Amino acid sequence: MSAPNSGFDFQAMGHELRTNHKTQAALVGMVLVLGFMAYTLFGSDAPKGRRPVDTKTGVSLDARQLQGLRKLPDLAALDKAGQLPPLAKVQRDLFMFEAPAPPPPPVKVVVPPPPPPPTAEQLAAQQLAQAKAANFATRPQDLRYLGYFKGDPSGTIGAFMKGEEPLTLVQGSVTPQGWKLVTVLDTRAEFQSTKYPDLRQVLEVREATGGVATNQF
Repeated sequence: MSAPNSGFDFQAMGHELRTNHKTQAALVGMVLVLGFMAYTLFGSDAPKGRRPVDTKTGVSLDARQLQGLRKLPDLAALDKAGQLPPLAKVQRDLFMFEAPAPPPPPVKVVVPPPPPPPTAEQLAAQQLAQAKAANFATRPQDLRYLGYFKGDPSGTIGAFMKGEEPLTLVQGSVTPQGWKLVTVLDTRAEFQSTKYPDLRQVLEVREATGGVATNQF
């Protein structure tokens, strides 16, 4: 009986790669991993060391210029210029930099809805008020009451002055404008509208000169 061969069998390995799909997939995955590792290690983004300035190539520089070049920062770190500095370094000083005040917010104009149209009752009340106002304007306000006296057989008669002309009205008589003399007393006379009984006009006894009122004749 021969001893087992301890060497690597390339034929068996090749047959395994040709026939076994799992082995093929594992080999492809390992190649991809190795390629990615090589790219990350030797790619262009890998950090590079600072190279000394070659004084033998290009323009010749003196010692002072070379010393100034050595003081410059690493130019390879310029690709980080787009990164923001820490928050504490970018906070604005409110006392040194006064920004203009923001514009006021726009004022929203609220247009109230139009009032509802008046009802039939409201229209009737408005018409009645207008008619009463027109009738009240015809009251005998141009008369000045002087007093009264008893007539026979007419009854109580009120004495008035209309401008400079005297005028007498029997209690119960109606003026051409539709106002009835309903009350004749010592100090006042009262007229009532025949169209609207709630409208009344009261005339107090007074003199034209503003003296003491009297009702004597």
